[in-house]
Amino acid sequence: MLFKKNILILIFAAAFWSCTATRVSSKNNQLPTKSFVKIFQTTKINSCPDNYKGKCPKGIYGQTGSGMAVDVFKNQTTVLTAGHVCDSQPDPKIVKDYIQHIYVIDYLETKHQAWKVHVSFDNGIGKGDLCLLWVPTLEVKKIKLSFFRPKIGDELYYIGSPLGIHHPPTVPIFKGIYSGKLNASSAMVTFPAIGGSSGAAVLDKNLRIVGVVFAANQRFHHITLITTFESLKLFIMEAKEKFSNTQ
Repeated sequence: MLFKKNILILIFAAAFWSCTATRVSSKNNQLPTKSFVKIFQTTKINSCPDNYKGKCPKGIYGQTGSGMAVDVFKNQTTVLTAGHVCDSQPDPKIVKDYIQHIYVIDYLETKHQAWKVHVSFDNGIGKGDLCLLWVPTLEVKKIKLSFFRPKIGDELYYIGSPLGIHHPPTVPIFKGIYSGKLNASSAMVTFPAIGGSSGAAVLDKNLRIVGVVFAANQRFHHITLITTFESLKLFIMEAKEKFSNTQ
């Protein structure tokens, strides 16, 4: 009898572990890693004002960030990222003429040219650090925006490329707790983040976008700032209006 009980316990334990492992694996497989793109932005400085000619930083400068294909326009592929990732804003007092180029790398390591549709920068009163890129040759699943704002204590995710780390088709996945809004433009999450994480889409438990990573604490990397849900919604509304006016 005792022997039979032990067998039943072992069978139950094995079944429980198997179900648990399957659920976790299934959840991880649903995370939209194939919709992630690594962003490269280059700025070529051609000339400076006369009073800076002797100290003009001519040359090509580059930076990387994170982004994700987002479902904004029905028949167009766009990528959501941070404003400062796609526009480094050279100081006009120092730089007179410059050219910027943006391209993205997808999970197949294919390179795609990108163009800015709409850009905004954090102002603390409702404008978020956000950028929407048009990438016509990118063919991946487009992720939808959430209908619901995150609540304090919610578990959130981001898929990003901190320090440029990206090994297609594998991309780092991070998890944190939503801590609340700081102002109308920014909110805090306990994600680990550093340079290169900027622009990563923040996902809720339904794997829909609720914000974008745009800043990290340089001394304690688990304090990360994201755009507020409201500033993201406003930005997308502005982008749609801007795009429709160009048709």
